Amino acid sequence: MKKSSFCLKNDTVMITPSNMEDLWESDWIIAFRKGEKEQLGTATFAGEKRLGTVPLYVELLPEYRNRGLGTEIIRMLVNWAFLHRNIFEVVSSAEHENDKGVNALQKAGFVYRGSDGAVENYSIIKEKTAWTGVYAIVGILNGMLLGVVLNNLWLGFILGVVVSLCIGEIMDNKALKYRESVTGKSERGTKRLNRDR
Repeated sequence: MKKSSFCLKNDTVMITPSNMEDLWESDWIIAFRKGEKEQLGTATFAGEKRLGTVPLYVELLPEYRNRGLGTEIIRMLVNWAFLHRNIFEVVSSAEHENDKGVNALQKAGFVYRGSDGAVENYSIIKEKTAWTGVYAIVGILNGMLLGVVLNNLWLGFILGVVVSLCIGEIMDNKALKYRESVTGKSERGTKRLNRDR
């Protein structure tokens, strides 16, 4: 079997899974990208997974901490996780006394979600899709082309925008329904409750 060369990279580090067969449970090796490629630490998504949510744990060796590497490593792993359609939230935790770990999570976009004793829990949520804006631009362009064909630029423009906004709204609702089916969380009720207040 051919060994895969899959890894996440930036200018400084590369993160490589130790087991290509099970990316969500195996350790990922964090190493410098250049030079001797010495190992900086490990990361893993192993642990309890809930609908649409995966845990992330990053452990740097003591000699590589406090160098600003943690935030970038966390961002790289979160971005990779969010490439997967069924992942909407990444959770992580840090001990209360670990100020550098907490700062790395917060700089990477994680939000404090509570604590279990001395352990603080954080998570980051994938941004929702916004198809309406994309289709509005496509609609404007198509509308202008339709307007040229109809010899009425304004009519074509208006028709293009209306149709594209309808398609965009349908796509946004479809994405929201899928997200709710995976996570089991309804965001429609939350919006209604916030408006009623």
